[in-house]
Amino acid sequence: MTNKQLANEILKKVGGKENIITYSHCSTRLRFDLKDSSVIDKTGLEQTEGVLSIMDVAGQTQIILGSQVQYIYEELQTLLPQGDSSAAKPSEHKKKKGFWGTALEIISSLFTPLIDVLIGAGILKGILSICTATGLLTSTDGTYQILNAAGDSLYYFLPVVLAITCSKRLKTNLFVSVTIAGALLYPNLTALYDAGTAITFLGIPVHLTAFKSSVFPIIFAILLLSYVEKALKKLLPDSIRSRIAPFFSLLIVVPITIIIFGPLGSMLSDAIANFYMNLYDFNPIIAGGFIGAIAQILVIFGIHWGLFPIIFSNIEKFGFDTILAVFGPSIIAQSGAAFGVWMKTKNKRLKQIASPAAIMGFFGISEPAIYGITLKYRKAFACAVVGGGIGGAISGACGARALAVAVAAVPTFPAYFGTGFTGFVVAYFGAFLISAVLTYFIGFNDTMIPDSEKDIIPDNTTQNNTFPDSGNAITLKMYAPASGKVLSLKKVADPAFASEALGKGAAVIPEDNKIFSPIAGVISAVYPTKHAYGITGKNNEEILIHIGIDTVKLNGRFFKSYVKPGDIVIPGDLIAEADINAIKQAGYDPTIMIIDTSHTEHRQSIILQKDHVTAKKPFVRIESI
Repeated sequence: MTNKQLANEILKKVGGKENIITYSHCSTRLRFDLKDSSVIDKTGLEQTEGVLSIMDVAGQTQIILGSQVQYIYEELQTLLPQGDSSAAKPSEHKKKKGFWGTALEIISSLFTPLIDVLIGAGILKGILSICTATGLLTSTDGTYQILNAAGDSLYYFLPVVLAITCSKRLKTNLFVSVTIAGALLYPNLTALYDAGTAITFLGIPVHLTAFKSSVFPIIFAILLLSYVEKALKKLLPDSIRSRIAPFFSLLIVVPITIIIFGPLGSMLSDAIANFYMNLYDFNPIIAGGFIGAIAQILVIFGIHWGLFPIIFSNIEKFGFDTILAVFGPSIIAQSGAAFGVWMKTKNKRLKQIASPAAIMGFFGISEPAIYGITLKYRKAFACAVVGGGIGGAISGACGARALAVAVAAVPTFPAYFGTGFTGFVVAYFGAFLISAVLTYFIGFNDTMIPDSEKDIIPDNTTQNNTFPDSGNAITLKMYAPASGKVLSLKKVADPAFASEALGKGAAVIPEDNKIFSPIAGVISAVYPTKHAYGITGKNNEEILIHIGIDTVKLNGRFFKSYVKPGDIVIPGDLIAEADINAIKQAGYDPTIMIIDTSHTEHRQSIILQKDHVTAKKPFVRIESI
């Protein structure tokens, strides 16, 4: 399924664009605020290729897609641009989120767009730290100064960046929001703060604070701006509002932010940072083990975003953060559990899911492992919790720390260089190994796999293979081997196939190059020219998949096989690729035929799709007459 097709499927199954209030995405999931969540086709979504899981968090519908979420989101934007007139007003939202639900949603929406660039900046700062520690650079070198500016600018101007994301979330004037943030970082005010100069505003003493890298003051400021703009909208005439409203907004919000929100935000940041550090200093092993154990539980519910203000506060106040260092092993622990499943299982389909899930953890993404593997097999998740807890405890014991906001992954290791770095590396890979070993020996075995997902040839009465009862005895059900134009077998250009002497079936004029298995069974034959394949089904039915007409003459050119005799396949497994355009240019008909060669009499083919069929969708059934 293409990204565009998946976006269309998701849009349809969440109730269409008229049911969407707002939507966004993070690194692994689409997030929807919906008018009515009861209309969601959850079963259909969970069975959709590419969807790992669906869940409700604080009134928000989250569809977990993994690392390709950005591309699905981009396709979704072409179907439903932000600000679509069909979107409901927030007041129409039927499900109340409560204070904490709303707060977590806001925090998530502020930081999610920044994650990738935060990681990039964090890696750069980490590399610079390594360079200075090894003597390759000094802090006075021009090279260092330029690269440090690139790595540090996001943190220094964090209020400006947060003003942008906060403005989008609270629907304030973007340029006014950025101007407010710029005022907080204005060089003259920064110089007064650095010099300790006392100033007043209209006779009111002002306690200047440092706004660089701060989080809370700008959030408070944009929140206030949202109320000011609403009030001005009611008070000012439409004819002058656009020119006058920014004046009043700046006049009101900037002084209040500097005089009140600055000191308040500083006190709040200090309080949070000090509380965490006191807890950490009391017993870093217990603190690290606890966070490492529960971290991925927080991820499941999206609560981990609540840690980010603390992380920024730590870096702002202390120059480093330990939360990320004890959080990191929990990510790779989920990958370790997925790797343990991959090692243990003999299930072909599960191996295909587990291998990329295990790899993605090394890039800081745990959701494919969680939703694809460990939550399904709860003992595996428990093993990952143990591995993450032990890894977090080791990181805590070693005093491991992050120098910048960089989610723990192999590419971000430079951001953790310095105190406790060796311990962090040991904790990271140790968590992976512990989780993998525990999962392999006690966390998983193939008996846990539901019957519908086992590699044994599944019964054709499972939900995914069920067709409407026609009143006749159904002998065979087949799925489309490719996307394309539907063609009756009687109309193909080969008389032998068209006569149905070889058996009943159907044909597709393909649109792309991938060919998928139409049934569950065992590969019984792979022709040397790779243009034809035999599959034996559960009830000994014999299916011929023939790619093209007279394409045997190509001697395997333009064909690539992905299976061999003896391989077990289920509907939708990739069995071959054929360069359709090259086949056409060579003068051959690329029509794909699927034929039940085991029964040639007293059968009829019923094509389930008219005109066009999508690959891996129900296509044809063959019934006894």
